[in-house]
Amino acid sequence: MAQNSSKNGSNRYTRAQPSSEKSSRPAFMSGLVIGALIMYFFPLINESSPSDAAVAVNEIVEKADLKELKFDFYTLLKETEILVPDDQDSANTADPEKDAVYVLQAGSFKNIRDAENLKVELLLMNLSAESESVKSKNGDIWHRVLVGPFTDTSKMASARAKLAENNIDSLKLKRKQ
Repeated sequence: MAQNSSKNGSNRYTRAQPSSEKSSRPAFMSGLVIGALIMYFFPLINESSPSDAAVAVNEIVEKADLKELKFDFYTLLKETEILVPDDQDSANTADPEKDAVYVLQAGSFKNIRDAENLKVELLLMNLSAESESVKSKNGDIWHRVLVGPFTDTSKMASARAKLAENNIDSLKLKRKQ
């Protein structure tokens, strides 16, 4: 009862038939060459358009030269003196004038809602806050949020420290009464 191994699945390895599919190497090489040509000629095509861009830039520069610059800084800070703090504690070194009142500007916004939101936030920190509307020369309305007024510089310094703890930058302003 010997079995013929050639009929029933032999253990011999047969040589694999070569696939009838073509190699992908020529397609890859042609794609590579076409891509290289595109990368070479693409910057040459775009060199003609910078002259159009340069003309547009020159027109914008000429228009900008015609306009006069307008600064509203001086009108916004009318009757206000900004004190820059020294390295030392300015509350101890400042000489308070009898007719001077200090306020802290906690913010300035174009939108009144933003100013009111900051004002409410400051009131929740037990700081007396008020908003003030200022109109600039060009007609823009700015809404300032002011903390104070302070006649005592030590109270102003503690309010400024409380603002700094809550990541609110403040600007020290001196106003005449």
